[in-house]
Amino acid sequence: MAACRGKSLTIVKEATTMIKSAIIFSRSRIHVHIFTENLEDEFRKEFATWPLSAKRKFLLTIHPLVYPLEPDELKVMKNWWGPCASFRLFLPTVLEKTDSVLYVDTDVIFLTPPEELWQHFYLFNDRQVAALAPRVGWSFQVPSDNANFIRMADGKKTQVNSGVFLMNLTRMRQQVFATESESRQKISWDKELLFPLYRKHKEDMFGDQNLINLVFHYNPDLLYFLPCKYNYHHKFCFDAYRDRWCTSAESDGAAVIHGNANTFYNNYAPAFRAISNVMRAYNFERDLDLYLLSPMESGLTNPAVEGHEHCGNKTYLFLKNIQNIVKRKRTFG
Repeated sequence: MAACRGKSLTIVKEATTMIKSAIIFSRSRIHVHIFTENLEDEFRKEFATWPLSAKRKFLLTIHPLVYPLEPDELKVMKNWWGPCASFRLFLPTVLEKTDSVLYVDTDVIFLTPPEELWQHFYLFNDRQVAALAPRVGWSFQVPSDNANFIRMADGKKTQVNSGVFLMNLTRMRQQVFATESESRQKISWDKELLFPLYRKHKEDMFGDQNLINLVFHYNPDLLYFLPCKYNYHHKFCFDAYRDRWCTSAESDGAAVIHGNANTFYNNYAPAFRAISNVMRAYNFERDLDLYLLSPMESGLTNPAVEGHEHCGNKTYLFLKNIQNIVKRKRTFG
């Protein structure tokens, strides 16, 4: 995770809420890496308020946020889209001795154990280097040569959202990536791959997510598509048009929600804000039913939330996995 102070004055609280959601559902100890600048003391102060039982569930490493770039390159990348949002692009270089990571944005909340998401690494074929979920629930009707879109196995075109990103860093460091160049030479995921694409397409890009889509446009065989339930956001439920829906979340429940477009704070899709508010307030009480599930259900069934045109009437989808976790705890302790 990369976290820098910017538009959000609550970035530390947002990030630690994400970590909280991961560890309360996790079945094992998690190694959390935070890349930040000038916020280490604030993070440690927040974690110091957590009970020992919570602190025992994760190993924390806070890294200084240092891009592996020259000054002119850093000027381009550091504040592109949001403060240090582009840092994820350089994790294969920065974490040179790490095999694989699950990168998530700070505005993400787990509703299932993160191990379930990690298991998808074992479903990669022998060529796939990363996993991302489609950005929306429909197929874009665009020409196949449109470099902003990725061809799926069924021939449909999509874009991916990079807020939840499984990265096999070992494979990404190998020379397996094709480029726009007429040369058929493959290169590794580093600035030599990324900057030529950025320079050519920068007029059509709004952030590093566009660049990630460009890379996999030319390398669709290297991408594993995550079920969208692992990156569920408001565009899957902002109207009643079923073709937009995330079918895996509809059947299995949302596993990870993403509050992009500020939906953890605004009233555009208030179901996301209701879940975020409850997770922030939760203080590691042992009774998940009383202190997490019940307040979340109360917030989601509020008429102003459940009746809202954007993502209303989706209470079942948001609560299904937590209800199952609570039920198992009642049964097995």
